[in-house]
Amino acid sequence: MKRFLPTFVLLSFWLLGLRALGQNPYPTFPYGYGDNPSSQNPNPIVEEEAPPVTINGKKVEELSEEELLEFLQNKVRDIEQDDGQVEILRVAPGYPLVLAFSDPVLGWEVGDPKLLEISRKNSTLVLRPMDRSGDTTLVVFFSGNRTRPYHVFVEESFATGMTLLRVAPFDSLAHKIMWASGPDGQYGGVADIARVIQNYDLLVREKALSPREVHRIPIFKHSELTGFDYYYVYRFSSGPIAISFSWRNPFPYRVRLDESSLRVAIGNSRFIPDFVSVNHEVLPPGRATSGFLVLLDPPFHPAQPFKLVWKTE
Repeated sequence: MKRFLPTFVLLSFWLLGLRALGQNPYPTFPYGYGDNPSSQNPNPIVEEEAPPVTINGKKVEELSEEELLEFLQNKVRDIEQDDGQVEILRVAPGYPLVLAFSDPVLGWEVGDPKLLEISRKNSTLVLRPMDRSGDTTLVVFFSGNRTRPYHVFVEESFATGMTLLRVAPFDSLAHKIMWASGPDGQYGGVADIARVIQNYDLLVREKALSPREVHRIPIFKHSELTGFDYYYVYRFSSGPIAISFSWRNPFPYRVRLDESSLRVAIGNSRFIPDFVSVNHEVLPPGRATSGFLVLLDPPFHPAQPFKLVWKTE
């Protein structure tokens, strides 16, 4: 117990001091640092005193050392995020969320600038909500026309918000793995579908793609039963649909994914995708991978409720 005492004391002071940060969310990076002053949003940032933090119904000072350490570990995440891979961010009013990248950041674009204020120092972005609820998109641009897209939710409580997200460099990522249910060469159009999924916002903004050609339907739901997070359904006017998703390994051991076993479930029916792509094949406990699947001639309407499941023997 003695060897954990210094860590516990430091983390306790850090957490108890977060209320003060509600008045000055991230003093190391002042508002507008490194930005063009003419581009700053005139609307004030929500910087009023943050409410007291309660975790599972307990005040911070009532937590045991183990509970406090577990809580703080959930506030700091290290992830691998590939080009075009969507990640979900959760930020609480009065508490900044820091995105630390290993690759140089060229710029970023916020879907709703009135909801989220961003400042930068080198390759670190600091996100501060400007309202107490809502959600928006964030796309961060890197060299080689690579992007890291995010969907940002403003949470009511710091207990469900994030504090620090460290993103591994692109060159450390494993290659994507893919599976198709048809013979080689049959699905050449899947490459175009993948390009649309990874660059949808950019293509629409540059008027290279019309929402009438590809309608993107946001889902952003999590299934406790299957472990999947559902991001978007892409409905192509030519007929195919695509679903972007992520799956986190809930088991206490490494899991090797078999893309050919992924199914789209509607009621008691199971449908085999024509194409599946995921970013990582082997997942350690607690790690997640994102990907997408394609149904070239879907036997159901895209608006029907569905879920993704892994086929078991």
